[in-house]
Amino acid sequence: MSTSDPAAHPDVRAALAALHELYATPPALGDCLMFSAHVDERDVSVTLAFETRQLPDRPRPEWGGKPYNTFVFSLVFGGAAGLRVHGLLADERREVSLEPLPDGRLAVSVVGPHRSLTFTAATLALADPAVRLSGGV
Repeated sequence: MSTSDPAAHPDVRAALAALHELYATPPALGDCLMFSAHVDERDVSVTLAFETRQLPDRPRPEWGGKPYNTFVFSLVFGGAAGLRVHGLLADERREVSLEPLPDGRLAVSVVGPHRSLTFTAATLALADPAVRLSGGV
């Protein structure tokens, strides 16, 4: 459980603001399926990709006219350090935590019953929000 408000971090506030452009109440990260974790050693970043069946209340105009039942988005964490991975397969149930640290970094953890992913990051940005037609979430 987080002891401080993640929204106190300016990058978290910006990502939440971007989601609030689409949602009255954005889905909780732990309620979304995390379908990808990409570690980029060149940019020293970790990208976590999520999908949810909780569709945006205010979809983008370019999404109109096409069928969709799933919203997907990524969180890109720059300046990643201290990456620790235990297990590689996704757990259906997991807790996702973003905790601001005193040095201005974010502590990130994705913890399930049998697997975990933890690291710290200097930055966070929302990337690639989109809708698609999906067979199963």
